[in-house]
Amino acid sequence: MKHRVGPGFTLIELLVVISIIALLIGILLPALGAARRTARQMQNNTQVRGIHQAMVMFAQGNRTYFPGMTGSGGIAAGGAATDAYGTTTGATVQHRYGRLVDGNFFTGEYMISPTEDKVEWTTNDVTNENFSYALLWINDSDSTTLGTLNDVRREEWRDSINTEAPVIGDRVRGQWQTPSSYSSIHTEEASGDWRGSVGWNDNHVNFETSHEVDTKYGDIRTTDDDLFRHTGATSTPAPANPDDGNAFLIATGHNSHALADEQ
Repeated sequence: MKHRVGPGFTLIELLVVISIIALLIGILLPALGAARRTARQMQNNTQVRGIHQAMVMFAQGNRTYFPGMTGSGGIAAGGAATDAYGTTTGATVQHRYGRLVDGNFFTGEYMISPTEDKVEWTTNDVTNENFSYALLWINDSDSTTLGTLNDVRREEWRDSINTEAPVIGDRVRGQWQTPSSYSSIHTEEASGDWRGSVGWNDNHVNFETSHEVDTKYGDIRTTDDDLFRHTGATSTPAPANPDDGNAFLIATGHNSHALADEQ
């Protein structure tokens, strides 16, 4: 005689249904997690593209140069202590973001990736480094030591429409100058597994799976350009730590190898 549970199911039938549901959940959960990560990556790409578009709008009133540079191509001086960018110069990421926030090109929250916790913004939060995205290193204080590549790189901090010149991307986490320790806002452990959104100067955005990408600045081409590492040991002063929000695209081999032929 069958023992029924409720008006329509036997105990065995109920256990079979529960087992099938559990199996489906086990199959679907990883897929849902992957879909959630993909959605965050797409939103992250959208925000990187939006910030670059804001920089292009800024450049229209600054003789093609992005925030942080003067209309004549020099590094902008620091602002007042009451400004969002504080007294820092245009070479810092804080100053450049501060210019955009002060100009109402976007809100401060827009600079925080969907993969990171949102914070409630208050005055001068840019100087507290509440942003997820790093910007191109444009400090020219050691250009005489590093030669022409640094100058050409800085020339890309403008509306140049160069398809192979990245200018913005997800910041790195890890020990400065040690790629094996790198991780990103999209990865859990410091294992050298950096990946993230990178915005290029023609406003296209890729989700890169490595911190080494192929780039072209002006007529100078670098291969395997490390987005966060600088190996030119003779540079003075040394480039800022990207964990401090002050650096991004630091080329490998300013002095360690000859530049490749022009394309």
